[in-house]
Amino acid sequence: MSEKKSETSSGYKRTLSNAHIQLIALGGTIGTGLFLGVGDSIHRAGPSVILIYIIVGIFLFLLMRALGEMIMSDLNKHTYIDFIEQYLGKNIGFITGYLYWLSWITLGMAETTALGIYFKYWFPTLKPWIPGIITIVALLIINLISARVFGNLEFSFAIIKIITIVAFVLLILYLLITGGKTSFGPVAFANLDDHGGFFARGPHGFLQGFQMVIFSFIGVELIGLTAAEAQNPETTLKRAINQLPIRIILFYVMAILGILLVIPWSKVSTNSSPFVQALGATGIRNASSIINFVVISAAVSSTNSFLYSAGRLLFSVTFHGKGKWNQTFGHLSRRQLPQNALILSALFMACAPLITLIIGDQAFNFISSTSTSMFLIIWCLMVLTHIAYRRKTPENKLNDFKMPGFPYVDYLILLFFVLMIILLLILPSYRIPMISAIVTFIILYLISKLWGDKKEA
Repeated sequence: MSEKKSETSSGYKRTLSNAHIQLIALGGTIGTGLFLGVGDSIHRAGPSVILIYIIVGIFLFLLMRALGEMIMSDLNKHTYIDFIEQYLGKNIGFITGYLYWLSWITLGMAETTALGIYFKYWFPTLKPWIPGIITIVALLIINLISARVFGNLEFSFAIIKIITIVAFVLLILYLLITGGKTSFGPVAFANLDDHGGFFARGPHGFLQGFQMVIFSFIGVELIGLTAAEAQNPETTLKRAINQLPIRIILFYVMAILGILLVIPWSKVSTNSSPFVQALGATGIRNASSIINFVVISAAVSSTNSFLYSAGRLLFSVTFHGKGKWNQTFGHLSRRQLPQNALILSALFMACAPLITLIIGDQAFNFISSTSTSMFLIIWCLMVLTHIAYRRKTPENKLNDFKMPGFPYVDYLILLFFVLMIILLLILPSYRIPMISAIVTFIILYLISKLWGDKKEA
């Protein structure tokens, strides 16, 4: 392999193989949002949550096609932020970069908060902050070794999650076909309609279900952040993006359908994993303990991915910058890793217990809502970046991974995200997190105007 192919202009090594990218892409779509957050979604929307997952999944697939086209246009760029800076301006790039970094940190906080909830299943008296802190320290050490070690760990975690979801779906299908029963009664499609109908919570409940569903999908764009460290990215990234609809159907829609076939939606737990609840109801010995181990591994896996992403984003926005801050965090270690950026990101993630102490049991919902709000703003900027990229790039310079239906599909995606922002501002439960995200964006904008991002032109 040539030097050009094995190392990027930023100094990153291309150490992530095709298998790494495929499994990271799969693993990025399966996390706490599915294993824990789905209970909140079902509680708010009823069985219609399945339709919400399909709708959100379609729009995020289209977003990934737009992002994929930009990634393929320059595989040496570190992150999406480099494209935003190029096509929307340095100030917007600065703002989005730090907002994106904070977003990944809040995601890590959500996952570590969820770990405290999961471990209570086995250790009811365990302090909820202990599992999260131990996990962050262990994952930081792993991330400081090499990107390949990170990839190998994610590979293993993703296999665990995928096998579990497939096995869960097959088990429920078997019980459905054979007329099996659980502690909740027969496994049947009647559960989707017998307790108030498919839209049991009405239009208001249906709309309330969107926030946690969107949160569940955060992480699908992680594959784009691996471009600078991926071997043969031209092939692997395209394949990973195009397989997104299959992952949505299998790992979200089928899994949630399985839960609802076992448990009437009104009895689905909101303070523990519905998967643990569903498998526990089947009567299979130790099934609930096994699935609890899996959801813990999923939370650890997601935290690992979010730490990886946060470290590379902070490195990207400070790369080649002036001043002590930029030189400290825009620097690669001898192992060609953003060591300082990873350490600072881990320290921020470790602050999650403080939020738990202040808010209490609602910490996970608050953190996940804040993260969702930030990502909606970022996704809007990403769509605008793609529109600007297409308008500024001559037709003969475009790559073969074009966004279908441009520009109309871009406008449709943008409209959907804007409507979701308006929805979160209207719904009282999500208003404060959404306002917090907007205020954060405004503060970053003012900082960029006063001091600039201090990066070289």
